[in-house]
Amino acid sequence: MDKTSVIVVSSCVALLGLNWWYSKSLQEEKQAAEAAQPPAITQTATPTNTQQASAPADNAQAAAPAPAEQPAAPVVAEPALSTLHTLVSKDSEGKEIAKFSIQNIGGGIMNAQMLEQKVDSTKPEELGDVRINGITPVGQKHYGIGTLMFNLSDDNEPLYDGSVYSKVSETPTSVTIASNTVQYNGCVFSVTKTFSMVPLQQGDETLEGNAYALRVDISIHNTSATNLVLNNWGLYGGSICPVNDNEGSVYTYYITLDNGNFEKEDAGSFTPLFFGSDKKRIYNTDYSKLEWGGLMNQYYATIIQPARESGTAGADAIYAAPAEFKLPDADSSVKGLLMGFGMPAANIAAGATQNFAYETFTGPKYNLMLAAMTEEFRMIDDIMDYGWVYLISYPMNWMINTFSSWFGNWGVAIIVMTFVIRLLIWPLYRKSYMSMKRMSLLQPMMQEIKQRCGDDRQRASMEMMALYRKYNISPLGGCLPMLLQIPIFFAFFYVLQTAAELRGAHFLLWVTDLSQPDTVCHILGLPLNILPFIMAASMIAMMKMSPAAGDPMQQKIMKFMPVLFFLFCYTYPSALALYWTTTNIISIIQTLIIRRLPQPTLEEAAAGATAAGKNKKEGFFAKIQRMAEEQQKQLEAQKRGNMRNVTKKK
Repeated sequence: MDKTSVIVVSSCVALLGLNWWYSKSLQEEKQAAEAAQPPAITQTATPTNTQQASAPADNAQAAAPAPAEQPAAPVVAEPALSTLHTLVSKDSEGKEIAKFSIQNIGGGIMNAQMLEQKVDSTKPEELGDVRINGITPVGQKHYGIGTLMFNLSDDNEPLYDGSVYSKVSETPTSVTIASNTVQYNGCVFSVTKTFSMVPLQQGDETLEGNAYALRVDISIHNTSATNLVLNNWGLYGGSICPVNDNEGSVYTYYITLDNGNFEKEDAGSFTPLFFGSDKKRIYNTDYSKLEWGGLMNQYYATIIQPARESGTAGADAIYAAPAEFKLPDADSSVKGLLMGFGMPAANIAAGATQNFAYETFTGPKYNLMLAAMTEEFRMIDDIMDYGWVYLISYPMNWMINTFSSWFGNWGVAIIVMTFVIRLLIWPLYRKSYMSMKRMSLLQPMMQEIKQRCGDDRQRASMEMMALYRKYNISPLGGCLPMLLQIPIFFAFFYVLQTAAELRGAHFLLWVTDLSQPDTVCHILGLPLNILPFIMAASMIAMMKMSPAAGDPMQQKIMKFMPVLFFLFCYTYPSALALYWTTTNIISIIQTLIIRRLPQPTLEEAAAGATAAGKNKKEGFFAKIQRMAEEQQKQLEAQKRGNMRNVTKKK
């Protein structure tokens, strides 16, 4: 390594160390400050109801004796949080699947309750319902989705509508609530909200996802004598965190669709990469056309957008902030996020009224359900976030759902889907096996070339290429099935990361939840998972049945693959190990079938086939081989030109 490289590397290491020390110092100062102060209470947009005694006007009054009996100042207790109304939604079969509880403080959706979906499917629970926005952030008050937010900025805590709402009217599918005491920016005004369930039937089509959607109509009436100016305000989108301690905070994001571009940001966006302290909040107004915004964790999401055909414009702004949450029965807190969806600036004259309308979705991330809702929430299925293999992930998710509806078991659906995939690539697998078999027949010749060429690797490579051409063998032919299976494997891996359908899905015997590792017990604190061991054993058996091909280094790498896949699958959902185990078993069966077919032999390529091949378009491997041969000829010519003539002249 030269001096410049040493200086650059040393500088980078020093900067990283300095950044670590600086960040650690800031964190320690922050923890010390938090320990010295009581928990911060979120501000509200209404004045406090508690009256306090005034300070003495002067010393004479302070020294004057107090009356014998002086009545204490009246103290009005802060109203308790309660539920005003609960909307119950049903699917197309009439089954109750979600409940939306509307709270009195702030007039928002206290929580969206997903029915018959256990918080932790690995533990026996009496109550099996997941509540979105159901956990209060540590040190803050609880506000519902749809609560008004004011004073949004990067610098200060937002003000929440903390007024008390009361129920005005209700129907089986809607509820109207109102408050006459909302106060902000020196004005008192009234707010009326109507929460309405969205019909499942849209023309001839039934949209099951509408059971998780609500429309919120907001009417603001200025009852004061001055104009009501509302800037930098919005609608609270609720909070999100992992459902249980088996799920990681790494899957928690605030999400946006800006002019057709889906973006997601996790809690790491509040922490600078190098120098600087953590951000307490982000108020982003740089969107070009914000269509919707929301929050999501691994299996659930909340989204808010201006209601279609309502005339409500978006403010093109998102408020987001990190928060800590204490999960039930958890020893420590977990990281999560808060979100607010910006509302357009308003200037409401005294005695005037202005209306706004929004649509919300709070429910599970079912891929097929979301794909059917793209006319209601544009590109909502992008929250599945399948990454670069989405072209494979979408069909795989569709197949799993289809086969599950046929067989009634998600594990069986994975097995059948794997069988279909292996059936589709059967011609390629057969061709690859035959190519590997022919390659194995070349091994003695290749060993002889290596011994003859010694340390001249370039010459050995040229002779091996000539050998491949002589017998019309492609050295990459045996690698194609493995290369093809890698994107398929990662596509299924991406499907599992957000497949709410597999949450709590029972397969057989000890596999009770395909979205979690199949842990049967713990030994010395370490989980014992069975399927990864079966997967590794089946992979070793499959590799032993495959012909040995390639150089020794490639063979060593292939032998290490079972260990790599074992470690990868051990802590991930058991569905992944089930898929790869099934793939190995089917590959073993296919190999046994191929072995009963006529086996290939080494035959030199016919002269006619070689001549015909010259008229074909040059392939990638042929092009590489031709370029290598040309380079070798140039090197040999250069060597001959540089040789000195040592013959004596007569």
